[in-house]
Amino acid sequence: MADQQAGWYPDPAGDASKLRYWDGTNWTNDYSDAQAGAASAQPVQPVTPVQPQVYVQETTYSDATGGQTRVDQVYMQAPPQQSNGLAVASLVCGIAGLCIGIAGIVAIITGVMGRKNPVNRGMATAGLILGIIGVVGWIIGLIFWITVAASYY
Repeated sequence: MADQQAGWYPDPAGDASKLRYWDGTNWTNDYSDAQAGAASAQPVQPVTPVQPQVYVQETTYSDATGGQTRVDQVYMQAPPQQSNGLAVASLVCGIAGLCIGIAGIVAIITGVMGRKNPVNRGMATAGLILGIIGVVGWIIGLIFWITVAASYY
């Protein structure tokens, strides 16, 4: 069992009503009821972080005397970044909402929904704020337009 992940397993002593904790190298003195821990009987696999990819580009140059020089260039590519589509939509609609009123309402809705995801939360907040500014601006503009139009009649 030495290659097993740490977690709760059926008691090796044979007591089917108990789970015992395996720390990855040894059994501990921690026990749990099998019924209470039935959902966690299988250990949770740890999340492996995405490692950057390393690339080596090999280039060979020839000089005037016929000799060759080898040059290795090593570079790394960063792991892909996570994205929050609602946050992006909120920011785009927030910017558009400054010119087009209905887009501000969409920015507010997607901004509120996008803030629930921790990825790009700042972008969702920016879209939410721009959406609110756009909607308030359009309401003030509409009231001004109605007031000016009413003064001519």
